[in-house]
Amino acid sequence: MSNDNPQAVLRRIRLAWSTRRSCGLLAVAAGLRVERVVALAAAGRLSAEDALRMSLEVEAVALCLPPLPAAPC
Repeated sequence: MSNDNPQAVLRRIRLAWSTRRSCGLLAVAAGLRVERVVALAAAGRLSAEDALRMSLEVEAVALCLPPLPAAPC
């Protein structure tokens, strides 16, 4: 049984962004989406299972694209 939860997923997305494992643009948007999922679950608008599923889906998307190379100066 997994101990995953949306907050843990959010931490992993932020870690992927901070370690340049994921595109920063996409990781920021993914983090905002997971924050919204957490808020909806806290308000009773999403079940815990749906919140976790949606969080894991957006994490998968965030990890699909690597960071863009630095822009030339």
